Amino acid sequence: MLIECPKCEAGFQVPERLLVDRARRLRCGQCGTIFPMPDPPEPEPMAWREPEPPPPPAADPPRPAPVAEERHPEPLLAEQTSETAEAANEAPSRGLRAAWAASIALLIGGGLAAIIQREALADAWPPAARLFAALGLM
Repeated sequence: MLIECPKCEAGFQVPERLLVDRARRLRCGQCGTIFPMPDPPEPEPMAWREPEPPPPPAADPPRPAPVAEERHPEPLLAEQTSETAEAANEAPSRGLRAAWAASIALLIGGGLAAIIQREALADAWPPAARLFAALGLM
């Protein structure tokens, strides 16, 4: 709602939800004048309009377009010899074995480091002392 100051005629846009209490007095942000809240403007009566008649039905209803079949190209198959097939199967397994070996080595190294530095680890994290005591290492 647009509210204007009666003294300096400064206009302010105020949300309707803040204007629920009609007994509230307002203060102008420009000149500081305190004034009562003006009455809300009367809503304009809506003019009655006759609804438009629906368009006449078409002689023939439109037919849905035929659905085209989806055609997927055939996959290209490369000729594989037994040597290339074996190389393709063995290469990932060598890399996989290396990854497993590295993971196991990291776990063993971390465990050994925790055992060797168990006093420092127990000082830094007291629940670790209970773990080492349960394992018989303290």
